[in-house]
Amino acid sequence: MPRRYYRPEDLGPGQDERDAAISGRKYFVYVLHTDHGYYVGHSGRLKGRMREHEEGRVSSTAGANPVRVWTSWPLATRSEAASFEAALRSLNNQASPQFTDHTGLEPMPYSRRVPVTVGDGCLVPAVLTAAIAALAIGLAFGV
Repeated sequence: MPRRYYRPEDLGPGQDERDAAISGRKYFVYVLHTDHGYYVGHSGRLKGRMREHEEGRVSSTAGANPVRVWTSWPLATRSEAASFEAALRSLNNQASPQFTDHTGLEPMPYSRRVPVTVGDGCLVPAVLTAAIAALAIGLAFGV
């Protein structure tokens, strides 16, 4: 499996100053257990964000039965949270023991299942689509 490093999102100039202006706001990094593995995210409004995940309003976890299994300590700025999220996501995808050191969870990479659309819009798993394509090529060339 190729190693991927997740970079923190670009929050733009002055993000830390805007965070400092909002008195008492804290950010958290969280890990959700889903049907596809762990999902790592961050938020400054944790309860509301968890509700969005549970109600299927977050496309990355919609229909994947997300359950929060870990939450970080409070972080002062969103850029700190975004950086920690990116690092934690990278550690998980590399199956690093450091992921376990931080969270107490065994690494379990999040693997997105990307459906392939064929015909009139029905969804067919990529493996089945590849098998159908190989069969069609074989029949076309008499193999």
